[in-house]
Amino acid sequence: MIKFTYLALLVIFSIILLIAVVYYLVKPTPTGDSSVGWALGILYLVALLGVVLLAALFWKNKIIGLAILCIPMLFLLLPTIKSGARDLYAWFPTQKRNPLTLHIANNTRALVNVKLECWFGEKEGEQQSLYKTLEFTSKPLAVDQHVLSDYDGQLLSSKSAFVRIVFYECLQESGNGYSYVREIQPCMQYRDVAVEDFQVKDFLIAIDGEKNSVAFQSEVRRLKTDSLYTNGVF
Repeated sequence: MIKFTYLALLVIFSIILLIAVVYYLVKPTPTGDSSVGWALGILYLVALLGVVLLAALFWKNKIIGLAILCIPMLFLLLPTIKSGARDLYAWFPTQKRNPLTLHIANNTRALVNVKLECWFGEKEGEQQSLYKTLEFTSKPLAVDQHVLSDYDGQLLSSKSAFVRIVFYECLQESGNGYSYVREIQPCMQYRDVAVEDFQVKDFLIAIDGEKNSVAFQSEVRRLKTDSLYTNGVF
């Protein structure tokens, strides 16, 4: 079994190397940003060639050769392992708390998309990634309540490094017999909230149009100039 697996991996990696070499010889070298991926691919190719040659040296000791051939597979599986570990961390229950209720008060006449982004990573570090986004739509001048599940509640109150609350204005438009909602980019405004602030029974999110960002206001002016903001509020 070890011999068969060793030979199979050796053949598969050799075929991949052959295909990759032909690809790099035939396709012209790209320029600009694409050249970064091109160079990175060559580095991976050289690394795979080194693994294959090193494994071939252990032809008589196939256990060591198989272990060497498993190294590229570990690199391929590493993102999946990290993702699985992060999902397990997010799911694993913490201290039992009362259900968290979000109160969203829209003080504008706009249809607003409210997004709560749960960011994972070190609180004081730079390596942070977006794990999940909770999304709610708030109608003009409406006040809504949303009771969160235990899973979503613990994401906001303990599991995340921090939570980013983002507001997007949405325009209801129609064309070619279809009605749709268009989200204006960039966002109206956003703020980062510490997870400790969500360790309550009720959390208020107030939408105030007077706090819109400069970038959003600039985009609105551009859309008005191009007559693309006919249903907008601001």
